Amino acid sequence: MWRVLRELSYMLTYSKKLEDYSTLARTLAASTIIALLLITRFLSRNILTEIVRLTLIFSFELCLASHMRGIRGVLAGLKLIVVFAITGTLVFYMSYLFGWLAPNPVQIVPGALRLVVLFLGFSLPFQLISLRELRSLMSKLSLDRQALALSMMLLQIPTTLYCLSEAATTIKLKYKGKKPYKIAVPLTLLSFLTSRGLAESYSIYGPPTMDAKLTMYKRKDVYLYSLLATLVFGVALVNVLPL
Repeated sequence: MWRVLRELSYMLTYSKKLEDYSTLARTLAASTIIALLLITRFLSRNILTEIVRLTLIFSFELCLASHMRGIRGVLAGLKLIVVFAITGTLVFYMSYLFGWLAPNPVQIVPGALRLVVLFLGFSLPFQLISLRELRSLMSKLSLDRQALALSMMLLQIPTTLYCLSEAATTIKLKYKGKKPYKIAVPLTLLSFLTSRGLAESYSIYGPPTMDAKLTMYKRKDVYLYSLLATLVFGVALVNVLPL
């Protein structure tokens, strides 16, 4: 299980494999996917329409993420989310069978699919947009201090997941699967060391500038734009089909 957290942390780190595309194209791709997810969630007229739209979006997300991480890396990173989705589905079905308060069985499966698609969609901005580009973009909007705080927070999310996985593996090997509560000790030390390191670096060198060149166009953008246009057209076309 703890190895799954390490794979999950990789899903929240920037990938350089799409740097052949401009910053604008990658930003539009990430924002378009999130917008389509929100539209699909709140504006679908029935469950079947939502399932078809989620399938289209998930196919695009899987194609894009596998290009950055490889299909095996993406599937490994989704293991934990899929386990939560399956567990939640089974619990809801059991609750419904026993007559307890539970959603309609027809809505449970789309809910599980929605969870997986939403996670993959919201993880793509972490992989598509680097922290340098994010800070440069926010700096142009005169949000320098907010950009620094946000970038430091986003940086710690995958780092904490990775360190949690490593600490859990160490404790498991040392105590042969017993005393899992001892994971708190290395994680507490990690938080102290990280805070001290950040405070020392800021007091000595000041906050990093992390300037990045924001590109507006590259040759391969046409390919990414064409895929996005196809996805948007497909999602819109579903609303016209007699589903």
